[in-house]
Amino acid sequence: MKITLRTLIVALLFVTPIATIAQNTEGKVIDKDGNAISYATVTLLKADSTFLCGTTSDDDGHYTLPQQNGAALLRVSYVGYKTVTIPFDATRKSITLSEEDNMLQDVEVVSMRQLVKNEGDRLAYNMEADPESKTNTLLDMLQKVPMVSVDGENNVRVKGSTSFKYYKNGHPDPSLSGNPKEVLRSIPAYLVKRIEVITDPGAKYDAEGATAILNIVMVSGSSLSHLTGTVSAGINTFWAPNANIYVAGQTGKLTLSGYYTYQTLGKHQQETYQTTEQTFTSSDTRNVGSSTNRQPATIHGANVSASYEIDSLNLLSASFSGYNYDLDINGTGSSAYYNADGSLFSSYDTRFHIPSYSGKSWNGQFDYEHRTRLPNEVLTLSYMFATTGNNQDRRSDYEKTFSPLFSYTGYDVWLKERFTEHTFQVDYVRPLLKYHKLEIGAKYILRYNRSHTKTTYDGADDLNADNRFNHDTQVAAAYASWMYNRGKLSLRGGVRYEYSFLSAKYPNGDGENFKTNLNDIVPSASVNWNFDDFKSLRLSFSTSINRPGISYLNPAVKRDASSVSFGNAQLSSSRNTSLTLTYQQVGQKITFNVSPYLTITNNLIGEDLYAIDNIKYQTYSNGNRYRNFGIEGFLQWMLSKTTTLAFNGIVSYKYYRNPSLDLENGGWSSNIYTQITQQLPWKIRATGTFLCLGTGHNVSNLYSYTNIPTPLVNLRLQRSFLKEDRLTVQLGVVSLFNKYMRMNTKTTQGDYIGSSTYKIRWQQLTVSISYRFGKSNAQVKKVERSIENTDVVGGIKNATGGKEN
Repeated sequence: MKITLRTLIVALLFVTPIATIAQNTEGKVIDKDGNAISYATVTLLKADSTFLCGTTSDDDGHYTLPQQNGAALLRVSYVGYKTVTIPFDATRKSITLSEEDNMLQDVEVVSMRQLVKNEGDRLAYNMEADPESKTNTLLDMLQKVPMVSVDGENNVRVKGSTSFKYYKNGHPDPSLSGNPKEVLRSIPAYLVKRIEVITDPGAKYDAEGATAILNIVMVSGSSLSHLTGTVSAGINTFWAPNANIYVAGQTGKLTLSGYYTYQTLGKHQQETYQTTEQTFTSSDTRNVGSSTNRQPATIHGANVSASYEIDSLNLLSASFSGYNYDLDINGTGSSAYYNADGSLFSSYDTRFHIPSYSGKSWNGQFDYEHRTRLPNEVLTLSYMFATTGNNQDRRSDYEKTFSPLFSYTGYDVWLKERFTEHTFQVDYVRPLLKYHKLEIGAKYILRYNRSHTKTTYDGADDLNADNRFNHDTQVAAAYASWMYNRGKLSLRGGVRYEYSFLSAKYPNGDGENFKTNLNDIVPSASVNWNFDDFKSLRLSFSTSINRPGISYLNPAVKRDASSVSFGNAQLSSSRNTSLTLTYQQVGQKITFNVSPYLTITNNLIGEDLYAIDNIKYQTYSNGNRYRNFGIEGFLQWMLSKTTTLAFNGIVSYKYYRNPSLDLENGGWSSNIYTQITQQLPWKIRATGTFLCLGTGHNVSNLYSYTNIPTPLVNLRLQRSFLKEDRLTVQLGVVSLFNKYMRMNTKTTQGDYIGSSTYKIRWQQLTVSISYRFGKSNAQVKKVERSIENTDVVGGIKNATGGKEN
């Protein structure tokens, strides 16, 4: 009897999963070449075409349907392909769709529900399902992706901000960090499978400060007998030309792609003006100043990527990319000091020139990916090398001096900074049971910062300085993340541990060497509920850290006639904690989301400002506490077949407090971005953007707040020509109504208070032309996991880069 019972239990254990499987119908949707078709609509029907149930195919074209009594027909449809209706056969393994004959000639407007899919921590835009991707560039198509916007200068924003990271095929892509708009408008959109907006990165990313990711998933490679790509060139009314080329090709198992970009910034385009008026609180003396600055620039960027598919389970990929920039900066200024009674007691004029302000940022990366026979089990090994440099050679002269507060007539500064980094990383992903997935990984980073500063003063040899500063960091990190996905519920929890060892040395002996270590435990969690395929609610908790870069750490003193600045070698990492609630809905014509959030930082790296004898001093410390509460919103509305409206907005309250200084500063502010796209006769597409940035009491630090009072309106017209719209011409107006963009800053507390106004020439006309050649699905394959280091703040920056909002 025991044997019979045991046998029965064992039989039930084997029969139960078999019976469960038998209740489902599985298959794959492919095209005529055998390539998978993602997000195809698959439905089961009765003989009279009555609907029984339906689903969509996944990224690999697979679908699963529960068997239904009375099922007689199986219907499969996908935008740009002929709909197929066939007799239902549970044993059928694949269904082949063929393209519509008039797919390119009659471009149709597709509803957002067919293009957008909510996947818990991300929103995916199905590029292959949009007929416009057959003729547009990737930059053009990004304008259609929810939560992504492109302004009149082709600057890309995610949720209204430029503070996000670019990935390609789940792989950090440093080549997009230097000149993203030049690269994005070089890539034909038909090489892109989908765009993912990841607004809730997990434990793998949180410790490194990534708050949002734009992941570009490329079409997988196929046989190729020719090259494909884009060449383009443009110029603006500042007579600043630009040009770039993107090519991709494949031979056998080897796929190659690359680009080169050349960009210039004219001296009038980079012409800035600044006025300041400040009062020193201890003496009531007043300082009034103004300056003009021009900085023409030349930028060269390049990338080469390669992948070799050893077999279906093993993939090698490598890339090398970066950019160089060179500026020739010159300017003039004046400054005057007044007593409390209004009498002048000191003044001078300044003339400065930086004939050599150059920098570079280059990196190389190698990845090996191994997949097992178990679906979605992946092991990845990665190595990355990165180097960044900054050289400056500045000459300043003081003229028309009256009772100056300094003892020299001019000075020279020579600066050389170098940052080098080696990163080793391993990542492992494994599905567990039916609804679970585990991700684990480890990373080791070696960072070397080197800075050498020489300052020589005319007539004040006692102030001359020659400072060398070396700062090294070693980071050892490990993370684990668990995911559960069943039905409408998705859960994720993760934790990351990071050990950091920091050491500082002064080769000249002008400082005391020191060492320290830091331990950080970084948890994250989220819960997502899908009301249906188009509505979801997500609550997420995350933490992140930021480490100081060499610009914040370097103790070398930088001195001019009115100010002194130096870094703080004792800085430690800061820790950020965020809580976000997001409701998202994807509709036939309207897609929107609303996200209230709260961010808390208790040891924020911030400026310490003070004054001695009417001279301003600046350094850095971890003494600030920071709170940021706000509501973000996105709306995309297809008003008609030819008109689309997009809106990104944020309203936030920022609060800073430093207990040791007994200072606090807070205020409300908002950023608003609106874009309308209109299809005009003769295949002309018009795009207008409206930006209202930094309005209100936009608190920028413990002492001051800023605002940009003038909204910016941009307009762009685009028309394509030739067969398959291969030739595209764009005309644009940047800042339609205002010659300058202005930014006002008010300092309300501390050792000095006052205001400054900064303005830059912004209005310009632009024209560009691009030609797309070849046609192929080939694209360098990238591994699913790789290296991204974004935790450093205050490091070496691209001097030509824009401000983040």
